[in-house]
Amino acid sequence: MEYITSNLPDCDREDPELKDIVSDTAGTFYNDTFLIDDIHFEHDDTLTSNGWSKESAQEKYRIWKKLLPDENITLYKIFGSFDTVSAVEFYNAQVNDQYRSVWDKSVSSLYVVDNITNNREIVYWATKFPFPLQDRDYVFERTHLMDEKLKTIEITSRSITHKSKPEYSKFVRVLKYGSKLTILADKDLYEKGMSYCLTYYDDFGMPIPNQVKDRLANTKIPEFLDKVHDAAVYLGSTGKLYVPYPENSPRK
Repeated sequence: MEYITSNLPDCDREDPELKDIVSDTAGTFYNDTFLIDDIHFEHDDTLTSNGWSKESAQEKYRIWKKLLPDENITLYKIFGSFDTVSAVEFYNAQVNDQYRSVWDKSVSSLYVVDNITNNREIVYWATKFPFPLQDRDYVFERTHLMDEKLKTIEITSRSITHKSKPEYSKFVRVLKYGSKLTILADKDLYEKGMSYCLTYYDDFGMPIPNQVKDRLANTKIPEFLDKVHDAAVYLGSTGKLYVPYPENSPRK
């Protein structure tokens, strides 16, 4: 098995031209406050005391939700595990944008707009919605963090306005979006067996009843994660996998 350090091999140091890319003067800025917490273990007392309620418990997934009325946002937190893929393989299925465009039929466009640092990039993502809804698109900052001591990999995404990606009439631009995926290896990052916690929120840009949001979360997210698992199995079989540039603590 060949492991290549970083999915951006030549970005070991910050590009000085992109160092301050997240600034109003540069025409690029975060759209909202990042609303996701740091809870990634499924402790019922901790979750409920922080405003989470269990939405459903299935064989492979447990889904929690949290309402933020002031933000008009519903957050979802999904816990699950797979014993047939490694943490690194599962990570690759999430960030291999070229291959995701193959297995995820909802993707109409997905690519990196800017490489900022070794483990940080700006991504454009356009996705198909069923008729009569208009298709959506996203621009977001994606960061990667691998901690070999804690045996974790973390992917964080946060919506952003970027000077090179204006809104298009063909799509509804999603301005409030955030996600954090924490992947925890059972024994080793490269060995089969891992669990995960996915937390996300997504404002579709139109009024959608909470019951419909819950139904989508309970059906589409488990379906998506099954596809991520299958993609991870395939990528593991190719013998070439990327890993984030090693860091022992989150980037401030």
